[in-house]
Amino acid sequence: MVVDAREDPGQWRRRGLTPPAELAAMVEARLGWLPIDDPTSADFFFDPLDGSVGEVRA
Repeated sequence: MVVDAREDPGQWRRRGLTPPAELAAMVEARLGWLPIDDPTSADFFFDPLDGSVGEVRA
């Protein structure tokens, strides 16, 4: 039986990467409540308290 290394989470972690399924779960946890089909990096900086999108406050 041949196993595709891309489907093995251990192979991803071995190379210092996050497996795709875990990455998708992180994105869903962060953005799942927003009505966004194709998130961009700016969507990760959404502040639900003031509604600012893509603005990083120092």
